[in-house]
Amino acid sequence: MSRTPYEARTSTLFKPFQKEQAIKADSRLMELLESYHAVLLTNDDYFSDKLTWCLEHCQSKFRDLSDQHGRIWYFQNEHDATMFAMRWA
Repeated sequence: MSRTPYEARTSTLFKPFQKEQAIKADSRLMELLESYHAVLLTNDDYFSDKLTWCLEHCQSKFRDLSDQHGRIWYFQNEHDATMFAMRWA
């Protein structure tokens, strides 16, 4: 059974969302992220630019997750969080 182009596109769009929901359900991961410094960005534009910036500038670990208000970026290093917020907030 083949899928219509719309069904294929919709399925592809929901996969990252489903995986992110599974990550949020991981209590161990969320417990670890509580000790990180969080930066909430309500503007979710330019995701790849933000990710590239983190890969080039962060001294320690970071992670981002969607939130009902935008995206939350978590940084292990407080300096990384501060610089990221200054650049993107």
